[in-house]
Amino acid sequence: MFTGIVEETGEIHSIKGEEISIICNKILEDCKIGDSISVSGVCLTITKIGSNYLNFQISEETRDKTTLGSLVNNSLVNLERAATYQSRIGGHNVEGHVESTGICRSIKKIKDSTIVTFEADAIILSNIIVKGYICIDGTSLTVNEIKKNTFKISLIPHTIAETTFKNIKIGQLVNLETDVNARYIRKYVEEIMEKNLSE
Repeated sequence: MFTGIVEETGEIHSIKGEEISIICNKILEDCKIGDSISVSGVCLTITKIGSNYLNFQISEETRDKTTLGSLVNNSLVNLERAATYQSRIGGHNVEGHVESTGICRSIKKIKDSTIVTFEADAIILSNIIVKGYICIDGTSLTVNEIKKNTFKISLIPHTIAETTFKNIKIGQLVNLETDVNARYIRKYVEEIMEKNLSE
C-alpha cells in the first residue's frame, strides 16, 4: 500500500526485455530485494539493488495496460516506497494497481495553479467524485471537476517541481487508479440495490 506522496523522481537507465533499471537516490534507503515500490503508480517488486539504482521486472500485462510499456532511456518516473504503520498518510490509500490509462487533453496556468484536464473511460469516471481522490502516475490528487468524459485536477508549484508533472504534455498517457474505498462502497451499494430489486 502507498500514499500517493511521491518521494522522488527516478530516471530510466536501461530497459532489457522484462527488466527495467531506474536511477534513484532517496528511496534506496532501507530498501531490500522483494520490497514493493510505486513506479509512476504501478506496484513493482525490487529484483536488484545497486549503488545508485534499482531493478524491477515488468510483466507483459503491465507493459500493455500501463504507461510503463512506453518508457525509454532517460524517461522520468515517480517513485514511492511502500507505506509503513509509522507513515504519515499525507495523500490517500493507493494500491499500485492501475485500472486504466487516461489522456492529458489540456493544460492551463491560472495564477499559481496549473489546471490539467484528462480524458478517462467510463469506469474511472464512475468511481470519482468532485473533491474526491484520484491517483495519477502515482501522485495523490483531488478531483476539481467532472464533465462527460473528462475530469480536471489542480497542480500547485511544489507538486509540479517534485514529480513528473513538470514534463506533462497534451496527448500524454497517464496511469489512473481511483480511490479503493470509493470502489468498495460502490460495489456494496450496487449489490444491495440488486438484491432489493430481485426480492
